[in-house]
Amino acid sequence: MEENNKVIVFEKKEIILVFLLVLILIVTSFTIGVRLGKKISLDAAGVKPQDVKSVELKSSVEEDAEKTIAEDSDIPDEEKLKKLMDESKARLEGELEKFSQDDAPAKSIAAPESEVPSAMAGKFTIQLGSYNNLEEAKQFAEGFTVRGYNPIINEVKISGKGLWYRVSLGLFNTVDEAKKYIRDEQSLFAGQDHIITEIR
Repeated sequence: MEENNKVIVFEKKEIILVFLLVLILIVTSFTIGVRLGKKISLDAAGVKPQDVKSVELKSSVEEDAEKTIAEDSDIPDEEKLKKLMDESKARLEGELEKFSQDDAPAKSIAAPESEVPSAMAGKFTIQLGSYNNLEEAKQFAEGFTVRGYNPIINEVKISGKGLWYRVSLGLFNTVDEAKKYIRDEQSLFAGQDHIITEIR
């Protein structure tokens, strides 16, 4: 009985082509497998394709800011302005109350509106910007509110220049306290124009 042995010899080109074909087959199989696995896992979790398209990873601060903007978009500009001024006034009164409690713990501030500026006299604040348009001041202040800070908008009449709106952060008893705050919040003040001013 004769054995029929045949040896097949491939050329170099043929070996390279076979190798490339196998490589393409492996990559294609892997890609299809990943896509199918992802689809099956999303289906098992109850996630629909339209949900996948609308998902964006955002921080809680960004989500809160978008929620606030969506809520405020239905409010007329006059009401937004009034709301912002009321919030600024409330923050300012809160800061004043905190400082007056530090100075005289037995007394509580219940000053009428006309006395609020005199209670601030001699205090220091970190001014971040000054605008002759309230809307611009409001937009600038919103950038700090979104980041979790409580900016204050003060209305100031400057002789020869008219009415200006100053955006500032905090009330401090001394310049050193304001400087310490700036050092503690370096990431906020890096690249941001600011000046420590005395309230008169």
